[in-house]
Amino acid sequence: MLGRPTAGNTRPNVRRSAAKIIVLMPLIVLEGLDGAGKTTQTELLKERLDSRGLRYEYLHFPRFAAPVYGGLIARFLRGELGGIDAVDPYIVALLFAGDRADAACAIRSWLAEGKYVLLDRYVNSNIAYQCAKIEGSEPRQALQRWILDLEYGHNAIPRPDVSLFLDVPFRFTERSLTSPRSGEDRGYLNGADDIHEASLSFQRRVREVYLGLAGEGELEVVDCRDEEGGMCPPQRVFDRMMEKMGGVL
Repeated sequence: MLGRPTAGNTRPNVRRSAAKIIVLMPLIVLEGLDGAGKTTQTELLKERLDSRGLRYEYLHFPRFAAPVYGGLIARFLRGELGGIDAVDPYIVALLFAGDRADAACAIRSWLAEGKYVLLDRYVNSNIAYQCAKIEGSEPRQALQRWILDLEYGHNAIPRPDVSLFLDVPFRFTERSLTSPRSGEDRGYLNGADDIHEASLSFQRRVREVYLGLAGEGELEVVDCRDEEGGMCPPQRVFDRMMEKMGGVL
């Protein structure tokens, strides 16, 4: 089994054999509520890697242009398969997990080639958004365990070395989701609304699940609030991310 860096050891792992040396670079994941600023922070990460001459690849999940799962996920988020509570979250989790499973081979190859891999959303996003639809601690925990086993066990996708949750002031999330949003990353909606973004109460529940995951050690929380409780400037958020990474970059 190839070695990987751990949270406490941020140097790329090296496996030596008689034939060759294999270096696996870090797999870095950014998580957050919709409109939390993940795209902005990803661009700052790319700039940091470029400035240091480090090679990297980037993926945003879900991959709406990907075959099979991408189109189905887009239809779900547009509400074409029913409202947010109409589709069993286990079925929805399968769609998002299937998209990642199809990308796993490429991710492994990039890591083995000595590239950093940056991901906008990963397994914890699946847990947060699907478990937020379920009432009760025990049923939520059951779904969480099922998703973890599905993605890391059955699908055997790579585990991240760093997983960060951008915890922004909720009024910032509210402003982001109630203001007109545009851009290439909104093309999957075809003019419709994203059902995951339509309910602020749902977004609050998603945040609760993310914070619960942080308490279990599944990710690190990046506090994006300033001293007055407002939103920090992007560079300050980035600096806090770097502190959480502990020398990965």
